[in-house]
Amino acid sequence: MRALQITEYGDNSVLTIADVSLPAPIGSQVLINVEAAALNPLDATLRAGYAQALMPLQFPATLGGDVAGVVAALGPDVNGFAVGDRVYGNAYTLLGGSGAIAEQALVQSSNLAPIPGGLSFAEAASMPVGGTTAVEAIDHSLKLQSGQKFFISGGSGAVGSAAVQLAKHLGAYVATTASGDGVDLVRELGADEVFDYTSSDFSEHLHDFDAVLDAVGGTSLEKSYGILRRGGTLVSVSGAIDQNRADQLGLTVIRQGTQSDGVLRELTAYLAEGAITARVGRTYPLEEAVAAFTALENRSVRGKIVIIL
Repeated sequence: MRALQITEYGDNSVLTIADVSLPAPIGSQVLINVEAAALNPLDATLRAGYAQALMPLQFPATLGGDVAGVVAALGPDVNGFAVGDRVYGNAYTLLGGSGAIAEQALVQSSNLAPIPGGLSFAEAASMPVGGTTAVEAIDHSLKLQSGQKFFISGGSGAVGSAAVQLAKHLGAYVATTASGDGVDLVRELGADEVFDYTSSDFSEHLHDFDAVLDAVGGTSLEKSYGILRRGGTLVSVSGAIDQNRADQLGLTVIRQGTQSDGVLRELTAYLAEGAITARVGRTYPLEEAVAAFTALENRSVRGKIVIIL
């Protein structure tokens, strides 16, 4: 089968379509025939080697996490799935998978769920990483309630767009940042206040918010502390938290990493009821994977970039 691999860290020149084979699934592994795999910023970070101290790859490494396809075979310890099921989930090698951007992938059954009816493979592949991150932050870390004031830094990205939709579904007042056509996107998703970060500073206008989800980091994260009421909560999925500052302001701060068991199933329920919808920006064939990575890093595509296998 064909797979997008690297044998060393580097820029897009290290991307190679290789002919590889996978072993039969063991334990709780599920082998799927991949129909679609979506890109995340983490994919470019891993390819470049920027995260190798914390998340080293074993070469040759097949890239990609977000995946959707059809079950081809089951490990002996797998329950709840059958050959022929349409499934989606997370195939990152760091989580015990074999990598998503390949014609077949091994995925831990705990990182898979049935595709909600009505979603295409491309739409399903666009959701696992960003969607579960948003669900974990809002339902588990923040425990967001109806009527609360909620700020999302980076509302038009994969995490942010899912978070805007879920927060509005739960009845929160939502403010967020975006730029370009992302401003119109987050408004369409239901955001109550939108700040174009290229021309306005949200921290000059917002105050006494109950909760913040930062998906950007940097200056945006630093400014987010100041818009929270005493007793408010900040969740960061993109940058280090400042515990001393949080203590001074009377805030709870959470650096979200690992996710709770069952979050993918929670996301599936939200997708099934239409509370969260998929946002595919553009699809590429495997042969154009370099162009797909270039678009990812240039941020030239609004919505998720999906590779069709």
